[in-house]
Amino acid sequence: MLDAICNFDPDNIKIYSIFEFKRLPESEVDKLRYHLLCPVCQQRAYFRRASKDGKQACFGSRYHHQDCSEFNPSSTKTEEERTVTEVEEIVHQSDALLIDFSKVMTAKKSIKASDSDSQDTIATIKKQSALTRGGGAVKPDDADIKAQPLLAKQGLAALLTTLLRGSSLASSDLWIYTSATHKWRAKNLFVNVADAKPTENGAPRMYWGTLSHADKELLWFNPAEEVNTGIPIAKYQQKLFSRFNIECGADIEGAGFIMFAKCIASRDKKRQYLQLWDNDLQYIHLSKAK
Repeated sequence: MLDAICNFDPDNIKIYSIFEFKRLPESEVDKLRYHLLCPVCQQRAYFRRASKDGKQACFGSRYHHQDCSEFNPSSTKTEEERTVTEVEEIVHQSDALLIDFSKVMTAKKSIKASDSDSQDTIATIKKQSALTRGGGAVKPDDADIKAQPLLAKQGLAALLTTLLRGSSLASSDLWIYTSATHKWRAKNLFVNVADAKPTENGAPRMYWGTLSHADKELLWFNPAEEVNTGIPIAKYQQKLFSRFNIECGADIEGAGFIMFAKCIASRDKKRQYLQLWDNDLQYIHLSKAK
């Protein structure tokens, strides 16, 4: 996108060109970047600075309406539509979904970290709840087909794509398994970062949204949807950067994220932060802006 609406001042809404916006003082950029909208569908937008690998500064959005002219047809859009359709079918046709944390998505490729762990989890769930997965990946005995409901399986990348595209997953009653013994209703598990708040006893949730920018030391990520929520990454920064090929702050601007985490209030209660569960990278996925 070459232009973006800025509604920082509701009484003086302004349209910035990317050439104008990138020349603003850094302090002004950091103030206004939380208030950018697509000029066509008026969904939340982001600003990404020029990066070391040659990408030019730009505006973009991870929330474009499907018919938005700024959301240009591409192989990425086609793949996202296929993913959304697949997950929507799960929501309406399956009885439960197992999050496959073993399916690790990097910036370059998809790799199976430990398929045996995933299969062990499915076996345990089947034994406890008599659930089986549809779609031919995990087939029950013929005698059990009529008696047993369906258990689907998806990785974090597919779930993030679906959530960003506004599917019904986040508001559904579908049972979501985060392990063999822990299950949640989807509407109670998936929380957009704009609605994040500390939970009783620090219970985790699956938080998702988009990233605005990082601090200068690259120790914190700042979600675009809520200025008073931060994501500290110092404890796993190097591994995270290696997995998602992050070299500078511009690489994460506009990225989508999903993470299994605790929401914890700061001591003065003025801010809150999302602490990755066990600081384990299997519980986080980033989808960098194209």
